[in-house]
Amino acid sequence: MMLEAPQRFESYGAVTIYDLVKVLELDASNRRSFHGIVTIDDEVFNDIAANTAIIVPIKDEELFTLEGVISAIPHGSLVIIVSASSREPVDRYRHELDLAKIIHQTTRRGILVLHQKDQAWIEALADTPLELMLEGESVRSGKGEGMLLGVIAAAALGYRYVGFIDSDNYVPGAVHEYARIYYAGFHLLETEYPMVRIKWPFKGKLASSDMYLRRRGRVSRITNRILNTALSRIRKVETDIIKTGNSGEHALSVKLALSIKWASGYAVEPYQLVYLLEECFIKAGKGECPSLPHHVKILQAEARNPHIHAEKGDEHINSMIAKSLGTIYYSSLADDRVKAEIMETLEQYSTGLKPVPPRIYDPRGIDPVKVFSSFMAASNESILYEEG
Repeated sequence: MMLEAPQRFESYGAVTIYDLVKVLELDASNRRSFHGIVTIDDEVFNDIAANTAIIVPIKDEELFTLEGVISAIPHGSLVIIVSASSREPVDRYRHELDLAKIIHQTTRRGILVLHQKDQAWIEALADTPLELMLEGESVRSGKGEGMLLGVIAAAALGYRYVGFIDSDNYVPGAVHEYARIYYAGFHLLETEYPMVRIKWPFKGKLASSDMYLRRRGRVSRITNRILNTALSRIRKVETDIIKTGNSGEHALSVKLALSIKWASGYAVEPYQLVYLLEECFIKAGKGECPSLPHHVKILQAEARNPHIHAEKGDEHINSMIAKSLGTIYYSSLADDRVKAEIMETLEQYSTGLKPVPPRIYDPRGIDPVKVFSSFMAASNESILYEEG
């Protein structure tokens, strides 16, 4: 793979954010890096892939879409499917388990499949820092909750990095490219606290026969604008450095993942940036910055493949906007002017729409091995197929 070298960056306390770099060639075999350009060879990719678990959150997606996603993830990485799919009247999770079994039998790749609502999580998370994730007889619903369960599993199994890829991606080539961008980012950043966030070049939804490829997503462009406005007002220097505020496709080291707080649901992606900027920039040495005295390094990369997925509807989009902007509104990044801009923006999309305060979880201090071992011992609904 050939990419633009990450050069232009902005530092906010102990957070270094690199401006967008583009993938120049998907396959740059036998080419050397030169000024302004970096190439990553297969040996590097294979080594990092073996240390990376790719987490795929899923909720009631079509099986053929999930199969395409799994098929595109490089074989060297463990696939962790965290399902919130319905169990009745049709047990869709059972279909996902069956699919994983067939894929493993055919390819011998490593796959872990677990359900977010498995009651085995109750005992596993009780009396831990993540007990707040429990509600009634299971873990709370939400994408952020599922992603964090996947991180715990990856940490317990000894993986150094985790990457997230949505299960509703209709383009396997895009999935494969995302994973390779993760590996390249980890190699280039050379830190124990890396984060790689992907911007797709175009995004389309399969709502009808009329496909329209957008350069910017409806939620992303809003979150990016508000985050950049907040940073501009704090620094008194205008910036547009944030290009991936709602990056569902992103990756980070397990060490970083377990030393930051997480938000519930769809607030999870922007909150990672908000939390790091609050603790490592606004509060500087007085906060909970996980990397001090080192920097958290964030690489933003634009992929070549378009991101094509199913249409979720305006209600879903409005909910995402309210939750995303809520992470900023209720943070120390937002002054009165930024808060007013958030309220004006929400009013434009739906009358009465308000910023939603994020529900926060803190995994620091958790023992991933103990939690995951307890879960697997009590679960009758989870399967780990090891490679080979």
